[in-house]
Amino acid sequence: MYGMRYDPGEGMMSPGESGEDLLVRTIRSCTDRIYAVPGYPVSSLADRSGAKLVINEKVALELAIGDSLAGRRACVIVKHVGMNALVDPLVHATFQGIRAGVIIICGDDPTAKNTMTVQDSRYFGLVASIPVLSGISESGVSDALCASEQYSRVALLRVSAEEISQPANTSPSGLVCPENNPATGLADPALTMYGRAVRAAAGSTLIQKAGLAPHPLPPVQSSSAPQNRKERGSTLGLCADCPFRSMFELMAKKGMSAVCDTGCSLIAMNPPYSFGVACYGMGSAVAVAASSGNAALIGDYALLHSGLQGLMEVYQEGLPLLCIVMVNQCMGMTGGQPVPDPLPYLGFAHPQVCDVKDLKHLEELLTIPKRPMTVLVYGSCPEEIDHETVAC
Repeated sequence: MYGMRYDPGEGMMSPGESGEDLLVRTIRSCTDRIYAVPGYPVSSLADRSGAKLVINEKVALELAIGDSLAGRRACVIVKHVGMNALVDPLVHATFQGIRAGVIIICGDDPTAKNTMTVQDSRYFGLVASIPVLSGISESGVSDALCASEQYSRVALLRVSAEEISQPANTSPSGLVCPENNPATGLADPALTMYGRAVRAAAGSTLIQKAGLAPHPLPPVQSSSAPQNRKERGSTLGLCADCPFRSMFELMAKKGMSAVCDTGCSLIAMNPPYSFGVACYGMGSAVAVAASSGNAALIGDYALLHSGLQGLMEVYQEGLPLLCIVMVNQCMGMTGGQPVPDPLPYLGFAHPQVCDVKDLKHLEELLTIPKRPMTVLVYGSCPEEIDHETVAC
């Protein structure tokens, strides 16, 4: 099974166990899925915990977020510089929210014993406004999961190379994993982007009060901007002459649910369609959808920008995913800049190709398969459109 869960029957602590021993035991006991990108000082931890090795850290976190949407707790194991690669979905998760707990266990190398850089991963708590726990203890993984679910965002457990190899700080009370009890979940889809920021900031204040913010988290700038679409009196929609309007209507009629991406696909989260589940940043839809059981709805630019690695992972593992790529060969929301045709880059996927006007063929293709399937849906944006970016 992909990122399988292990039997928690690990028993009580073992005399003289190391920090790595304790992490292995608690990760395996408290999480449903484990992903990793190896590197010092976490290579052995990744191997011993049975983590699924993933093509890169961004995809690993996206898969974990997809598990969260499906109600499964997930752990991502990376080294300190790996945090740099996953920061985009990490920040987006704070504003979008999650369901079941997602934790990152990051191994820092403060003396550069076996790496090229020294980097303190706790600063990502400031960047992403997430709870940060440090050190290895009997309750560390459990506490991180609780914090993730309480504040509806990813939690970081930062450990050092020395702590991993030294004797663990344990107690004879044994491990108790809390029940999966997300307190907040996903952001209300009726919120504007600013409204989601205000929501996230409220959680950040509680994180600071709980002592889980090593660095002060900046407040959201006070503004009279509307926090929900009703206040604003408008909702971002497809252009009047958008060729993909019929596809959106078809997906809504079929009762489909899709993880959306940055760009025009994001409009699927808004009425009158409302079949979009969530969005976690550029290129994220593929991997998040693959582990959550939803379809992925993504634009050609987002796929080429940073979605290809997730798609490669999906095909390598044979995960059941319907990946719908809207191909208009332009960046429709940022100025209409040209985008290459993605077809030449997708030989490994053997994609289905369909014109957006061929609704009969399109309806046949829009079904969640038992194996990976990519559908390239071609349509041309109207020549005269306003490419100004509008907040949802």
